[in-house]
Amino acid sequence: MELRDRILDAAEQVIRTNGLSKTTTKEIARIAECSEGSLYNHFQSKEDLFVQVMKRQLSDFLAVLLKLPGRKGTRTVKENLEELALAALDYFYLSITMTASMFTEPVFLARHREGFQQRNEGPHRANEVVAVYMRAEQKLGRISADINPGRAADLLLGACFQHAFHLQFLGHDESPEARQQFVGDALQTLMRGLLP
Repeated sequence: MELRDRILDAAEQVIRTNGLSKTTTKEIARIAECSEGSLYNHFQSKEDLFVQVMKRQLSDFLAVLLKLPGRKGTRTVKENLEELALAALDYFYLSITMTASMFTEPVFLARHREGFQQRNEGPHRANEVVAVYMRAEQKLGRISADINPGRAADLLLGACFQHAFHLQFLGHDESPEARQQFVGDALQTLMRGLLP
């Protein structure tokens, strides 16, 4: 394993254990089995490490999310949304404790928000991509013209986020079968309103 990956793994471990505010680059370097100077050869700061850990966690979800608009008119709407919901659940489950730790560092959170605004990024963008997909399916007649695509996206991703939050808060692991069942139940409910 490359040193950069070891450092990212160590950073994730330390942030999950201590929270962002109590995480130090010294502790990350100790767990990564490298010098603190080596850590700074790869990352600018503790905040940079945090952002890189979050980007790594986001990559699988982004891969599915960014394919979604191109899936319009293919497979079934339910299959497309199921793939997205499973990826969202995985991402939210991994990232929720990391994301929550940002709120312990108000100055960092403010800089993070500012960076998102400058780059036109942020968690709301996922909902926008799902809404674009749903609008395209509406135009094809595969989703009811009566629904609001933005609110439907909020309902789906919000349900996934809430489920992941409950699992993390209660300290529960979930089998792939249970996760599939949750997504199936959530989509069955949502699809009753979506289908024309």
